[in-house]
Amino acid sequence: MVLKLLGREIEIRAPAKTKTKAPRKMALAAADGGEGWTAYLSGAGYDVSPLTALRVSAVFRCVDVVAKTMASLPLFLYQETERGKEKAREHRLYPLLHALPNPYTTAYSFWHMYVANLMLTRGAFARIERDAGGYISALWNVPTGAVSGVHINPATGEPYIIVSFENGVTQTLYDGDFMYTPSFLFSSATDPISPVTIAADVLGLTMALNGYAKSSFEAGTNPGGFIEHPGQLSDAAYARFVQSFTEKYAGIQNQHKWLFLEEGAKAQPFERDMEKTQALESRKFAVTEVCRMFGVPPHLVYDLDRATFSNIEQQSIEFVQNCISPMAVRLEQTIYKDLLNPRERRRYFAKFNVNGLMRGDMAARTAYYNSARQNGWMSGDEIRELEDMNRMPDGLGGLYLVNGTMKRLEDTNTQTTTPQPALPAAPLTQGSLYEPRDSENSP
Repeated sequence: MVLKLLGREIEIRAPAKTKTKAPRKMALAAADGGEGWTAYLSGAGYDVSPLTALRVSAVFRCVDVVAKTMASLPLFLYQETERGKEKAREHRLYPLLHALPNPYTTAYSFWHMYVANLMLTRGAFARIERDAGGYISALWNVPTGAVSGVHINPATGEPYIIVSFENGVTQTLYDGDFMYTPSFLFSSATDPISPVTIAADVLGLTMALNGYAKSSFEAGTNPGGFIEHPGQLSDAAYARFVQSFTEKYAGIQNQHKWLFLEEGAKAQPFERDMEKTQALESRKFAVTEVCRMFGVPPHLVYDLDRATFSNIEQQSIEFVQNCISPMAVRLEQTIYKDLLNPRERRRYFAKFNVNGLMRGDMAARTAYYNSARQNGWMSGDEIRELEDMNRMPDGLGGLYLVNGTMKRLEDTNTQTTTPQPALPAAPLTQGSLYEPRDSENSP
């Protein structure tokens, strides 16, 4: 099939068929309906997969900015107490979530990979390692491409996954042995949809535009002009011209050279404008579509065409509210579901600290802290903690203060001063301004 894209004919071929091994017969039913967990789609003539999608710069930047933002957020395990929530530093899960999930992976690297898989595939997985007592001792990333899908035991309803390693060894992980966060759920609670699947056409078009730009500059010809010949060239002259053209004028190293013919040829300028072909506008539109797909503001992928100081600040706030905060809730609930047992769920919970992303500039934070301090809903130590400062000594920072000039509303109508006795009225004298007039003596 041949399509005309931006004035250029592009042949779209169906993806090559590859032989796949027949799946092993299992007594347990698969929840993915028989489809492969990682699908390779054809979008605009291109094979679109999580890996090829990352080759699009806008996709890579969107995934990276969300993943590294989530990975850089402080993650703590809390416990409910009579005094409120406190960090559960003594819990075995606390250092795994906050600092070191396993001896070889930092918390930043773990969550960066976990979120990246979640954004590009049908879900994110991690293997849970337990000690002899059954307590969680380590968390290991599992690439989504190595997982055949989430399967369900029809007899017990228990979920399980099958992990295939590079050496050909497979491992079955049952409920309690893996952590799982599904991607976009639509028609089934056990069969999510990959964002790459949804945006296959957009990503395919973006790849087509990138390929068009690459071929235009690398393999195409861009002469500075051409020579119009009044007659017909002989076979020998034409063959000599083709050879000369191929050797001297084709390729990026020969851009903007002039062509020379024989026998009374005349020169004509050769004009080629990328903007007239709408290639640049189409690529900008593709970047906007990718940002829209991942919920990332364009300025975070360095598209600053419509960016101003004021709207960048507002877009950054909306990025936290509409992208980072929902992602934090998804991961917090995954931890609650897969890493805490029913008894622990009554007392413990995990929480990402996103307050640091909303602090704004120094003037805005100062006004915010002053209001919180003067109105008694934040203590000095709580403010210092948000600014990565140590607590005040001797418990002085734990006090909650209010403005002393304020009083209760119901006290505003209460008379608080002692009423003074009324002064006697002064006697009226003749000619006084307030002296009553006799009607007979009135003028």
